[in-house]
Amino acid sequence: MNNDVLIKISGLQSLDELSDSVELMARGKYYEKNEKHYLLYDDIEEESGMKTQNTIKFTDSLVELKRNGIVNGKLVFRKGENNQSLYSTPYGDMLLEVLTKDIALKKIAEQVNLKIDYELYANNTKVSDSRIEIDIQG
Repeated sequence: MNNDVLIKISGLQSLDELSDSVELMARGKYYEKNEKHYLLYDDIEEESGMKTQNTIKFTDSLVELKRNGIVNGKLVFRKGENNQSLYSTPYGDMLLEVLTKDIALKKIAEQVNLKIDYELYANNTKVSDSRIEIDIQG
């Protein structure tokens, strides 16, 4: 797959009867090394124009998301496990916890698809049942 890629990230968060979805399109870099996938892209906040650099390292059983910029933190997704991390935002620090229900990875020719189903907790309170889907096209 070509190093320069188009990335589509779709997210769905729901709690009780309420749900919210987000979608992001970005250009980035993708490569594979030692049986791991790497995705690098920048996220620009609409209001301030400030940038956050995102690095996602993943396999079919583990996903690590690192963010550096206006938002700083690392989330780790491993199927069937709880993982906690400190997330720093302009509004303050939050203790985030993810309980990963499922990770699905498909690679076909010039396309990679990654899906993560998880529960998200902030400061020990359930925030949502969540799904993120990342489509990478070379």
